[in-house]
Amino acid sequence: MQLGITIPMERFFKMEKPPYGDKTDDLFCWELHVIMLQGRPSLIGVNCGTRFAFVLAGVDPDDKDRLLLLTEREICDSFMEAGLSEGRIEAYLDMAGEFQITKTHGRSQVAYLNKAVDLVMWNDIAVDSAGTRQPILNDILNRTPTKCTGDPEAERPVDRLLEKLEKL
Repeated sequence: MQLGITIPMERFFKMEKPPYGDKTDDLFCWELHVIMLQGRPSLIGVNCGTRFAFVLAGVDPDDKDRLLLLTEREICDSFMEAGLSEGRIEAYLDMAGEFQITKTHGRSQVAYLNKAVDLVMWNDIAVDSAGTRQPILNDILNRTPTKCTGDPEAERPVDRLLEKLEKL
């Protein structure tokens, strides 16, 4: 699984510039970015193939060594909230392969990420200021119809995710 990180995220975690990833199915690629959410640095991730997204509040530069684990755990938790079974999630992770930090996956994918950031900022009243996981924000992100590359109509990211996983 490829995790494309933005330049601000590189700086936040003091990471070296990552390589470009090999071409792979967008369903197994995510864009990651760090935003300030009610004064707390927060991780936002958007799937390149579906626009399915998550927010994890209160990340710290010291979380750099746990970034892959935090991301995997949040993808799994968000998938469970979307109604996926543990078996389906495990199959997705197996097909996605080893986690790799890469450069972002192109301008249109970063544009999707920016739209997700905007949606989060417009709905920051839904932030759980005491929690790290943000299920209400995740629900807003994943149930708001959006367009995605190759799809002629706006569709909810959660529905797009479920459709694509059914085809695997």
